[in-house]
Amino acid sequence: MSPADLLDHYRSRCCSPQWQGFVRALCEELEQGLDEADRARLMARLGGRFAAAHPLPEAATLQALQDAANAVWSALDWGRVEFEEQPDCVLVRHCASPLAAAGGTGRPWLAAYLEGVYRAWFHAAGGAPVLDVVCTQADAGHVDSYVLCRVT
Repeated sequence: MSPADLLDHYRSRCCSPQWQGFVRALCEELEQGLDEADRARLMARLGGRFAAAHPLPEAATLQALQDAANAVWSALDWGRVEFEEQPDCVLVRHCASPLAAAGGTGRPWLAAYLEGVYRAWFHAAGGAPVLDVVCTQADAGHVDSYVLCRVT
């Protein structure tokens, strides 16, 4: 069994089997009723609601904010996040989210959920209104990638 197969197995176990059928049926229904842009907007709004229900404590550094986010994710078995400061942005890599395992692969719009979570958390942490979080790659090697950057 390859490392990717092992990760698939463990990630699939993060979503309780009792919910997997429901989540997949919900995804199929959303695909029938909404176009991809609307699905992504809905998922981002849900992520914002999650972030509001799970506010992070004040953090003086990006590392402290990452640690606070990982405390939330760890308690829920939702993988792990890494923030990497770049000269003009912050890279956000969320590893081993159960979203694709629960909803099925080939649904990049599911990554908008975490986009909404991180958008809300960065704004609550004092991020400038001209900054936004955007998904750059969904479920590539069990990693969802985002960037916090200036939007025009």
